[in-house]
Amino acid sequence: MQHDHEEPGTVTLTRTYNHSASAVFAAWSDQEAVTDWSDPGDGWHLVFDRFDFRVGHIDLCRFGPAGGPEFINENRYLAIDPDRRIVFSTSLNVGGRLTFAGVVTVRFSECEAGCEMRLVEHGLYCDPEDGAAAHREGWSHMLDGLGRYLESRNR
Repeated sequence: MQHDHEEPGTVTLTRTYNHSASAVFAAWSDQEAVTDWSDPGDGWHLVFDRFDFRVGHIDLCRFGPAGGPEFINENRYLAIDPDRRIVFSTSLNVGGRLTFAGVVTVRFSECEAGCEMRLVEHGLYCDPEDGAAAHREGWSHMLDGLGRYLESRNR
C-alpha cells in the first residue's frame, strides 16, 4: 500500500544525567546496554539482528507489540567522536514500507551535574500515524530508560 504522506519534522530533547559524559556515551556504544535502556515496555519485544558501533557500519533491530506489526529500524553511523558526539542516519520500515527516514545527532557535554546530553532528530515522517510527536514520546521514554540504566550501574 502506497502512502503519499510525507511530513518533515524535528525532535529535540535534552537530558542531564549525574554521570560523566564518557559513561553516558558508553551506554550508546554497547549492544547489551542499548538493549536494556531501549526496552519498549511490557508486551513489546526488541531484538538486535546486528549491532556494529563503528563509522560506516549499521545497527539493525526489530521491535513491536506482541501480535502487532513489527518495526525494522536501521541506523548507519556517520560520525562518532568518543564522549562528545554520535551522528547516524536512521530509518523505520513496517511490512516493507518506509515509515520514517532521518538523521539523529546526540551530543554529550560535561556540566556541573555530570553530563548534559542533547538529542536532535531531523526526519521525514511518512506515516500519518507516526509523526514527530510520537517520535518525541518514544525517544523520551528511551532517554528515561537510559537514566534508569545509568543509575542501576552506579549502585
